[in-house]
Amino acid sequence: MSAVRIALGFERGDFRLRVDLALPPDGVTAILGPSGSGKSTLLRLVAGLEQPQQGRIQIGTHLWLDAARGLRTPPQKRSVGMVFQDYALFANMTVAANIGYGLPRRGRREIVCEWIERLYLNGLESRYPHQLSGGQRQRVALARALAREPALLLLDEPLSAVDTYLRQRLRDQLLAIVATLEQPVIMVTHDLNEARQLADRIGVMVNGRMHRLGSTAEVFDDPGDLQSAKVLGWRNLLPVRWMDHGSAGGDWGRLELVRHLSAPVAWLGIRPEHLRIGDRSVQGLDARAVRVRELGAVRELQCRLTDGTPLYLHRPWNEPVPAPGECFRLCIPAQHLRPLSEEPVRVGSDGIPPAGRQQADQQGGRQVSWPARNVR
Repeated sequence: MSAVRIALGFERGDFRLRVDLALPPDGVTAILGPSGSGKSTLLRLVAGLEQPQQGRIQIGTHLWLDAARGLRTPPQKRSVGMVFQDYALFANMTVAANIGYGLPRRGRREIVCEWIERLYLNGLESRYPHQLSGGQRQRVALARALAREPALLLLDEPLSAVDTYLRQRLRDQLLAIVATLEQPVIMVTHDLNEARQLADRIGVMVNGRMHRLGSTAEVFDDPGDLQSAKVLGWRNLLPVRWMDHGSAGGDWGRLELVRHLSAPVAWLGIRPEHLRIGDRSVQGLDARAVRVRELGAVRELQCRLTDGTPLYLHRPWNEPVPAPGECFRLCIPAQHLRPLSEEPVRVGSDGIPPAGRQQADQQGGRQVSWPARNVR
């Protein structure tokens, strides 16, 4: 198994990518970010399909790129398996020929048969891509990538080309497959559920920079900055206008924070499942119910604070919630509030800002230092 170190600088027109990553030798790292943030470009740079102006790529003891020394291993000599979002199968080749493409002649048949068996493609060996379903094409593309026993597997939105029903089935299959792999996987996706289910680690990319990198649970629980929070689906965002003795506030009111912060915060975020209704023993804010939506096992209550700021609350489907137009007390537990910076602080390859690494270690890996916005 091979640990991964990627440090790259790439420019094209007005776009600039700067990434410094260190990943363990196994597990799945999902890269999330808005369109145009550089996620797919990063995969293409690692695979050798694009050439960076600066940087190094090292997989275990194998150095694939050292731009300063002029060392650039061509794509065909990098031990990379890549699955594109459109699968990029050869239309004029059968399933067996697609899987065996690029393998040495000796032993090719045995390897192809093994991956046909492992990915449940029996009986499809002689079919062509146009004769396959979306799920079958996805499995053929994955088999082709894995048949070469790559040191690194790259997945570029591998489930985006199929419908919602099939996507869940394929997600389950993909999870079962990658769980057996002994090599690192880097996956690009827009699907938050996909990232939660498949990934051991999450990286958040915005405008060519890695804003956040850490375990899946850690990153989803504490985005760190406003842009990362939006990428991760956080909608409950309160702009902070002032801070005073362990509390923060704005036009929406005042909230006590659970811990003392060494710097002011720009925003406060809280996930909808952590909000409560009407418990006067917990700090809260006055709100008015706007809309109730049924989301299967939960109800989503949209409400507005006195200044018009929208907040969303999730409660079990069988728990009563205020009717639209009704005023109520919205309880906001301090332990679930997350401070967010306006802009990301510079992160190292481990996802922690250099200035805050010691403090982050003391806080169990959570970064607690943020740049100032407005202070009273």
